[in-house]
Parts: sequence; structure tokens; C-alpha cells
Amino acid sequence: MSHLPVTPHDFAAALDRLEAVTRRFASAADRVRDWTAPVPTCPGWTAHTLVVHLGLIHTWAASAIGAEHAPEDPPFEDDGAPLPEWYRGRAAGLLAALRDAGPEAQAWTLWGDRVAAFWARRQFHETAVHEFDLASALTAGAGDPVAWSIPGDLALDGLDEVLTGFYPRQVRLGRTPGLPAVVRFSVQTDDGEPVASLDAPAFGGGTEGPVLGIVAGTARELYLAVWGRGEFPGASPELVETIRGTKLTP
Repeated sequence: MSHLPVTPHDFAAALDRLEAVTRRFASAADRVRDWTAPVPTCPGWTAHTLVVHLGLIHTWAASAIGAEHAPEDPPFEDDGAPLPEWYRGRAAGLLAALRDAGPEAQAWTLWGDRVAAFWARRQFHETAVHEFDLASALTAGAGDPVAWSIPGDLALDGLDEVLTGFYPRQVRLGRTPGLPAVVRFSVQTDDGEPVASLDAPAFGGGTEGPVLGIVAGTARELYLAVWGRGEFPGASPELVETIRGTKLTP
């Protein structure tokens, strides 16, 4: 699979996707009536916590562009604006930083090539997952409900990001010992037709070797599952326990 948008055309498309998802998130934030309402998918968080978190992540990612080392976590500074407008300002700052830099500009990244294009992809998925969280909070009573969806190709890219980026990083940082054997993610259409097959490798090895088990579902289902927002379809309870114990994502 293609991992990073590095050509000008691909980078422009990545920025368009990022801008669209941040706009949807901000529009969902406009629907919040109770900022103290809990977020079911993020235990301990409120709707306020969620929106502030994503806004600060955008600011943090923007400061990684042009940096050689991991940036410091920015503080939340309440400028008195309604929270959705505060968020829009942070998202606009990220998009401006990416546009000004271009895809090949130096950047500190979590893994892979040290280029700004990394953050166009990473912040899309960061926003898409938290858009799901905000939709869950609204459905649970924080405000007016809103639907959530993601195109299958982008969900597949997000699954790939976890298996080839976040998961190896978790192993590298000592946050998980890794899987004891390969876990295969079989991506299918709603009708069960095969789309792609992605492997989470065993610790200390690659994608070759024994397969511990197979998880089969749509790209959307698997995307939400690896981010802890859904079930692992088509997997035995023992396999699910092993996957969750591995902590594929932060």
C-alpha cells in the first residue's frame, strides 16, 4: 500500500481530506449542548476534554513541522471564544503550516520518513477517530446526534497505519512485547468479497511464519476495532484477548 502522500498532487488531496474532516469535527462540536457530558469511547473524558485534546494535538503536530526533535505539549489557553471556534483556529493553523511547508519539508515524525507529508496523513486519522468519539458522545446525550462514516479506502489506509506504524512503534518503545505470531486482517466488502489482506507481524519477526488467527471484516469495522472503538469481527475470544493485550495503538 501507499503510505505517505509525497507528490504535490497527492499532498494536495491529503490536505483536502484533512480540511474536510476537521470541518466535520467542528460542525459536530457546534451541536454539543453539554460540554461536561462523558465520551463513551474515551472513559474519563468529557466533550470539552475531547475537543481541547484534538485542538492541542493539531497545534503540537504543526510545531513538529520543521523540527528535529519531538515538540513540547502545548498548554490550553482559553481565549474566550466558543470552543468550536477555538478548535477551528487550531485546525486552520495546522493546515496553514502544512501548506506553507510542502510535502517534502523536514519534520519530526513518529516513524518513517522525516517529512511534513507524514502529518497530513496522521492528523487525518487522528481527527477521524475523534470525530467518531464526538459522534458517540452526541448520540449518548451530549447534544444533537450526528452520523459518522469513513470511505472504505481511507479506513483501509488507517488500518495499514496502525499495523505498519503504530504497532511497530509500540514494540520499539517497549510498551508491548508484540504478538506471539502473525495476526491476519482480512478486509472485505459488506458482501464478504475480499479487498485486501494485511498482517500484524510477530515480535522479532516479519509477516512470514505461523498465523495466530484471522480477523475478517470491512475496512470500517477493522479500523474502529484496532483503535478500541469496536469489536474484532470474525475472531475467537482468545484471539481478541491477545490482540487487545498487545496494545496495537497508544
